[in-house]
Order: sequence, then C-alpha cells, then structure tokens
Amino acid sequence: FIPVTYTMPADYNIFVEDFKRNPNSTWIMKPAGKAQGVGIFLINKLSQLKKWSKDSKGNSAPNVPKEVYVISRYIDNPLLIGGKKFDLRLYVLVTTYRPLKAYM
Repeated sequence: FIPVTYTMPADYNIFVEDFKRNPNSTWIMKPAGKAQGVGIFLINKLSQLKKWSKDSKGNSAPNVPKEVYVISRYIDNPLLIGGKKFDLRLYVLVTTYRPLKAYM
C-alpha cells in the first residue's frame, strides 16, 4: 500500500483539490533533502500549508529555489513490529536484460 503523495510546491494545485475532497484527513510533510525526521510535520488544515508556503518564501534568497517537500496522506494505524514503524527496502542488481538476470 502506498498512500496518495504529492511534491510541493510543484503539485500544490492538485494537492489542494484532493485536500478539499477529503477535508478530515491528516497529511504528513517531509523535506525531500533531509533525513532522520528533520523538518517533518503534520497538517490537517489548508491554512497550515499556506503558512508553511508563506514562511518558506520568506526564508530564501531571491535566486535560491524553494525547498522541495513530499506530502502524503498520513496513515493513522500503521503496521508495527515490536511497537515501531518500519519500512521494507529491497535492492535488486540487474546484470543482464537478455537473458534477464536479477539478484536480490
């Protein structure tokens, strides 16, 4: 299962349409270029997103692009292992295409 996800600010208008269709949803915003939980926050009102947009515009120099964020519908009851969230990452090495050889 992959929740509905958008990239900000590029997908802002599409996100707003989806947000208005599901006004009681909670969304999680994550900066695309950071790690270990830095800069992550939840929103459940469109005004919170507008405040973020306004704040991020004020913090950048004129020629510096706005920081890219990923926004996804928040999963209220995620699957836990030992009481902790997790993700599953699979790495595949493809050595040839004809014949297809892939190693996991």
